[in-house]
Amino acid sequence: MSDDDARRDQLERAQQAWELRVLDSPDPVLLDAVRRVLRIKRFELERFAARLPGPVRRGARVDLEPLQRKLEQSGIRCELVRRT
Repeated sequence: MSDDDARRDQLERAQQAWELRVLDSPDPVLLDAVRRVLRIKRFELERFAARLPGPVRRGARVDLEPLQRKLEQSGIRCELVRRT
């Protein structure tokens, strides 16, 4: 990774420039998979489910891409969107 890439990633983290959005409505199977991937505690699940579909994490693209892949591998539709 170059110095420019590292600086870009740090700036994106500080600005929370990207958003990972889950596109599906909550159901028990989806919530279980999302909970495992994003490491959401069970007592937080109800509040989390109320936000779906919608953003679940913000940060740098480099940090969110692995989460996106894991969610997609679990059959969850999601997308990375640059915040404006």
